[in-house]
Amino acid sequence: MNNRKKFVIEAENIDELPISADIKYNSNYKNLVIFCHGYKGFKDWGCWNIVSDLFFSKELNFLKFNFSHNGTTLSEQSKFTDLESFSKNNYSIEVNDLNRVINYIKLNIYYEKIYIIGHSRGSGIACLSTQYHSNITKLVSWAGVASFKERFPDEKELKKWRKNGTRYIFNSRTEQKMPHLYEFYTDFINNEEKLTIKTALLNFKGDFLSCYGSLDQVIPNKYAFDMAKWATKSSTFGIRTNHTFGSKHPWNEKQLPIHLKELCLKTIDFLKSD
Repeated sequence: MNNRKKFVIEAENIDELPISADIKYNSNYKNLVIFCHGYKGFKDWGCWNIVSDLFFSKELNFLKFNFSHNGTTLSEQSKFTDLESFSKNNYSIEVNDLNRVINYIKLNIYYEKIYIIGHSRGSGIACLSTQYHSNITKLVSWAGVASFKERFPDEKELKKWRKNGTRYIFNSRTEQKMPHLYEFYTDFINNEEKLTIKTALLNFKGDFLSCYGSLDQVIPNKYAFDMAKWATKSSTFGIRTNHTFGSKHPWNEKQLPIHLKELCLKTIDFLKSD
């Protein structure tokens, strides 16, 4: 039986947008997983609903959400129909979004321990959130970014971006030109200390699992080992697969791709171990 409950975290100030979320929850399950999707992603992308089902079947409550400025809306949660909000997104907003989610569950959902899983860019945001929430006891990176600064273009492209005001990234799946205002870059520079993943992991006291696909052409495998080196209590796990661990969108099968299922089972074992 599908007992996934959808809900909305409303904006509290003029600079925020609502956050759409869903949770599979059983009050008899003690611990809660929060999942952060990646760049050009959303909470219902590809296999994420099946992933949620698998974690829940192993007695882990599972919450996933859309970052508020990921280009989706409350009425269109799986399509990029709001490119204006997408253009205004930045890492500070995404860190604030995850803080809003964690603060919401503190007030509304019972749990004993909280775990965070992030994929790709969402992994970097998950790492940064540990600076604000000491109750995050376990952290998992799936093909995660280790440095946001390294993901920005070279000096020549930065000058062009500054001059034009907007930079476009082509989404080959949707055939959309995804806009980024130059303020995306300046926000990072102005808040670099708070947005440095290495700093967050060096200070993280919990357990950390850094996972990667050895055939990943989006995120260098080096990032997984860098992050594991920075965290005090860490381990790595690699699979011979791509950036999305064999998943794609849309995913019309009822079962997980073999490599993503292997990743999930490894992550579940890590989260449930003492």
